Amino acid sequence: MEKSLPLFLREVYPFQQHYAKLKNGSIMHYVEEGTGETILFLHGHPTWSFFFRNLILLLRSDFKCIAIDHIGHGLSDKPKSCRYDIKTHIDNAISFAEIKQFKKFHIVAQDFGVAVALAIAERWPERISSMSLLNSAVFSLPRLPAIILLFKFPLFTFLCSRFFNLFAWACLHLGTFSILDGDVIRGYLWPYEKFSDRVAIAAEIDDIPWLPDHPSLKTLSIISEKAFILCNKKIKFFWSDDDFRYGFDVLKAWGKILPNAAYKRYQMAGHFLLEDSNEAMNDIRTFIYSARNIENLLFK
Repeated sequence: MEKSLPLFLREVYPFQQHYAKLKNGSIMHYVEEGTGETILFLHGHPTWSFFFRNLILLLRSDFKCIAIDHIGHGLSDKPKSCRYDIKTHIDNAISFAEIKQFKKFHIVAQDFGVAVALAIAERWPERISSMSLLNSAVFSLPRLPAIILLFKFPLFTFLCSRFFNLFAWACLHLGTFSILDGDVIRGYLWPYEKFSDRVAIAAEIDDIPWLPDHPSLKTLSIISEKAFILCNKKIKFFWSDDDFRYGFDVLKAWGKILPNAAYKRYQMAGHFLLEDSNEAMNDIRTFIYSARNIENLLFK
């Protein structure tokens, strides 16, 4: 069931396609490259596994790199009837992890992928070797950026996100300081070319918590409250200070949830940190290398 990708995309995203059927019947696409200890990559909104392409190329010589496309994103199924809330994404990711039977693994996550990552880690804390977390939140933000608020008007969301894919386009351009290659921009947007491809992007705008009675806040609160069981894990935040969605004030708020986590901050880098900072990619690689299972290395 491999999908035909245009030549430009195969050149900037040079990975073989893999698919898994989840318990709910949805088909999830994922990348699996390299051998060694497993790294699970979890993207956020409104991207797909394409976000991690350069990091996978950097790590696949020493690790098995597995990057999923959440249902509704990338090359995975995009059913109209699906609930595209954080709980559903967590359930799908856990279903995938059970299929793959991960024994011990690292996680790299960004945006709502971090909430998914924490939920997975809290389910199987003994299996987690390290967690590299990029800009995100598992709590209601004190203020939402004006552009997010604008897109949370239902009619505006439907017209601009479903008809014209403006939310993905706006996040891509506001979320980077670098001048991206045209094929990279096309690569981010390609899976969402059609009206029917954008159902998750529109639904997930509504799932961004803001008001105190937002239904997903309960799920996020449970994740936050259980995070203490990860206090002895190797966790590090790689943080863009100039992210239009999650600034330094959000990183400080994380200190109450994961007080033992390390962090490194990057200037002149946006929400799409991996597009703006080669330094960040090398730092993530160094962090994951430092968390490798020494026993496996000695008896390799």
